[in-house]
Parts: sequence; C-alpha cells; structure tokens
Amino acid sequence: MDKRKRYTSEEKVKILREVLEDGKTISGTAEKHGVHPNLIMNWRKQMFENALQLFEIKRSDISERAQEKQAKAFEEKLKEKDNVIAELAHELLVLKKKRAGL
Repeated sequence: MDKRKRYTSEEKVKILREVLEDGKTISGTAEKHGVHPNLIMNWRKQMFENALQLFEIKRSDISERAQEKQAKAFEEKLKEKDNVIAELAHELLVLKKKRAGL
C-alpha cells in the first residue's frame, strides 16, 4: 500500500503561485508536480477562506490600552457613586439624630 505524499506549506504555495501568478493551468501544473487537480483547487479554496485572518488587525497593545481606559473610567464612576452614597448616609444619620432629639 502506497503512502500519501505530504506537501509542506512551501510546496503548496509554490504550486499555487504557478497557477495564480504565472497563469498556468491547474491541470498542467497538477501533471507537472504529480498532484491531482482537485487537490490544487482545495488548496486554493483553503487559501482564500483563510485570507481574512491575514488582513485582520491584531494589535493587542491597542486593545489593552482601551481596556485599561475603560477600567479607569469604571473606577472613577464607582468612586463617585461611593462618595454620593457616603454623603447620603451621613445626611440620613444627621436627620435621624435631629429627629431623635426632638
């Protein structure tokens, strides 16, 4: 039983380049490299399906800074709310003492 030949990424790119850049036919390129034409078509399909990942912006430093900014803003809001709650609690305590003293 023959083992299947495994193609490296470099070999796949080389074969696909012949088809896409050099304008050679799939069948001619497949015959030249001993590959079934469907395999080349599958590689091409995979390449285009995964092409979106190549062009996505993956700048973790920007997203980290944005998260830090957002966290600081939430902390500021929380401090402000804590201050308001403390003031209201103090006012309530003062009012209770005044009422109890009447």
